Parts: sequence; structure tokens; C-alpha cells
Amino acid sequence: MIVQIVGTCAAAGIVMLLSADKIPANPTAMANTSYALIAEILGTFALAYVVLNVATAKGTTGNMFYGLSIGLTVLSMAYALGSISGGAFSPAVAVGISILRLAAWSNLWAYFVGCFGGAALVFRINNPVDK
Repeated sequence: MIVQIVGTCAAAGIVMLLSADKIPANPTAMANTSYALIAEILGTFALAYVVLNVATAKGTTGNMFYGLSIGLTVLSMAYALGSISGGAFSPAVAVGISILRLAAWSNLWAYFVGCFGGAALVFRINNPVDK
């Protein structure tokens, strides 16, 4: 996770260098953090569930469709939930959009709780015997 955060900081720095005129002066605050939290939990749940089932399950070993499945899941979650929460679905992406002032730093908690909440839910469903 640390490497992902470092990577998103580097990417945000490059975007700021190349497109400084397009970065908003003030970050956008979420209209409703409760709805945003639910959107992030659902989006992360969907993404983690698809990744676990198409890229790591024994029944799909050697498949050629996992990239398309994951990409279409991100696309559909971004379209469906992006206007509610910003559609981060990853702590690293949440940090990146906060650096670029596309989201307010004060809303970072909703992204982190939503991402870890959705992933924990998927883990519990796929691994009911693990405690």
C-alpha cells in the first residue's frame, strides 16, 4: 500500500507539472458523505469481488477475460457512482485525487473507510472459514 501511495504522489506530481492550468483552485467537497461512503463500499465490493473471481479463482485459471472484466467493472462503477463519491475505489486513488484538488482532504476518511469496508466484506464472503 505504501508503494501505491508513493506511485500516486508521483503521478499527481507529473499531472500537476504538465497540466497545472487545469487543476482546480479549490477542492470539491462531497455533497453527502453518507451517500459517498455507501457508494465507495459498493464500488470497492464490486471491484474486489470481480478481481477475486476472475483473476485469482482456481476455476478461471488461464482465462483471457480478466482484464476486460476488471476494466468494465471500474468503468461501470465510475459511471454509476462517480457523481456521488468521485469513484476512487482505492485508497491510493483517493490520495491522488486529493493531491490534485479534485476532492477535499477532509473527505479522505470516507474513501478509506469505504475501500477497506468493501474489501473486508468481499473477503468475508469468499473466505467464510477464515477468522
